[in-house]
Amino acid sequence: MKLHWSPRSPYVRKVMIVAHELGLVDQLDLVRSVAVRNRPNPDIIKDSPVGRIPVLVLDNGTVLSGSYPICDYLASQRSDSRIIPPTGEARWRELELHGIADGLLDTLIFWRGEFMVPAEQCRLEISDTCAVKTQACLAWLEQRAAQFSDYPYGIGQITVGIALDYLDFRFAQLPWRTRYTALEAWHRHFGQRESSKATEIVNDE
Repeated sequence: MKLHWSPRSPYVRKVMIVAHELGLVDQLDLVRSVAVRNRPNPDIIKDSPVGRIPVLVLDNGTVLSGSYPICDYLASQRSDSRIIPPTGEARWRELELHGIADGLLDTLIFWRGEFMVPAEQCRLEISDTCAVKTQACLAWLEQRAAQFSDYPYGIGQITVGIALDYLDFRFAQLPWRTRYTALEAWHRHFGQRESSKATEIVNDE
């Protein structure tokens, strides 16, 4: 299986953590791929017209675009996987958590885009909206963090950890740890997992 991969992409990291948790890393052929919003990468587009990473090309030629369908496919390769529960209340609980964490990650990446344009082009209302959404997501996660250990380690918690690591990576000026103490305590355990250590974000710009 060919995976369009980058050491900076939090969405790629989600796939890699799942692959590590499931023992499937050796089955992935990692292809270093750069995807930026102002310059299309023809090598990615050749496999997926979406032009973003991650993209997984299966051995039968099927192409999966985006982190969630790729993680869903990887989870399907292990009959005992709890990464994405197949049915019932556990599935919807996991997808609820994943949805909020993935939304936080989307917001942070969009927000970062505002920092990358010339100052005169920055839109204050966009930054303000992103700030409000970020705090709302963190507050939601804080209320539930103490219960994370009550449930199997799945796609929801994985995405929470990735979003918080991205927050540290790109928004070090935001002191979320002192305000969201339950979330901070859980995040320390996330960082100690072998799958987290093996996939730490690398800034190779």
